[in-house]
Amino acid sequence: MTQVVSNKTGRKKIVKASGENTEIKITAKKFSDYLEIRTELKLNSEHKFNEDYNISIQPYETKGFARPPMDMGTVGNPSDLSFNLDDISLDTLLFRLKVVDKNNTVKGYADEIKPDLSGGGNDTSEGGDGSNTILPIKEDESIKLPFAIQMEPDSKPVLLVKSKLNLKEQFKHDIKTKVFIYTSVIRQILTNYLSDKNYADCSKKEVFINKVLGNAGLDTAMDEIPEYFNDDNSVNQEAVDWIEQVTADCIDTPVTFKGNKTNYLSLFEKKCRETAMENENED
Repeated sequence: MTQVVSNKTGRKKIVKASGENTEIKITAKKFSDYLEIRTELKLNSEHKFNEDYNISIQPYETKGFARPPMDMGTVGNPSDLSFNLDDISLDTLLFRLKVVDKNNTVKGYADEIKPDLSGGGNDTSEGGDGSNTILPIKEDESIKLPFAIQMEPDSKPVLLVKSKLNLKEQFKHDIKTKVFIYTSVIRQILTNYLSDKNYADCSKKEVFINKVLGNAGLDTAMDEIPEYFNDDNSVNQEAVDWIEQVTADCIDTPVTFKGNKTNYLSLFEKKCRETAMENENED
């Protein structure tokens, strides 16, 4: 998809990003915690761009989050790129290509370029939905609360967030939102799997629990997990404590967030302290 724009020096030339004779092609390969991006650039000589014009490509998301533009060389000496992106969703990822002169005046332009999904990678989950994330996120207008869990036997659990609240983007980029939602839903899903007999033979139950245990840095066999109910049908406190501990370990285990190795709990505590200091300064 391209967008036509113009400027005071005349019309910007449209760089073709789809259909036949595509000039810029971007492919994405999904892995468990990042996207591998490759570009293929072949500008049409009919544009008659000067050879010293600079070329750049910029990844951004539909909600406005943008990464810095990346240099692709010049028209006379272009360079295809290969790079990784993390903490970004393929569903919302777009690219913007610019060809500019030495005065940084845009001479050629392509926007809203959607990457093609290439095969391979270790992104394929057993659910067949092409995602290896522990908890896929979908926006939903029908839910009454800000977020909810969609669970059915033999289906992968899905986190639903209310549409038009920008929660999907906040979940990815705001650590406080992420921790509040993440801890709540992980705890609830584990509780449902262990307490509800409808999930006794669920094909996704062991897959999800093993992923949670992996995120928590634990090596626990399924038969070592405490039974949720005692023989008298009372709730087994050991099982409740196990769920709480695993959930806590999930946010206290090193992960990659916005390109840095850290853990969610440390980031969450740091952000809360910064907010408290800001409030004190305002007082």
